[in-house]
Amino acid sequence: MIALDLRVRRIPKFLAATVVACVMGLPSALASDTTNIPVPKHIIYAGQTISSSLLRDRTVPLRYLNRASVFVDRSQLVGKVAKTTLVPSRPIPTNYVTEPDVVKVNQRALMRFRSGALTITAEASPLNSAKAGEMVRARNLQTGVIVYGTAQEDGSIIVGARQ
Repeated sequence: MIALDLRVRRIPKFLAATVVACVMGLPSALASDTTNIPVPKHIIYAGQTISSSLLRDRTVPLRYLNRASVFVDRSQLVGKVAKTTLVPSRPIPTNYVTEPDVVKVNQRALMRFRSGALTITAEASPLNSAKAGEMVRARNLQTGVIVYGTAQEDGSIIVGARQ
């Protein structure tokens, strides 16, 4: 039969004091390794525009930002639209929001054709929603012809040749 030596070894006092000092200093070291990020105060539903009043700050460790692609600045979120439901107090991943549509389906928009000095303007009914710079199909309300154009920041649609 093998006898086991189960005696407790004593830790030197200087080593114990060092461990206690490290543990006591740990919270202050962790506090400097944190940052504030914006998170929803309440549920933000898909399609809802994000305003500053819907957000609050939450403190997270800096190492979290290295692992997750989330928004770190409130100004990056304000004015964007939620693609999916955003849960309160949870960090907002960058792929959960999008730019708002400047052209909306079935909401009248101005359509412009430009060629040199010639500019023709007409009303159109967009057949799809689009963000600035995206392609839009629209029906000319005067002729019924469907045209393709590019959505502009001001909500108008540019069709045809550009110079």
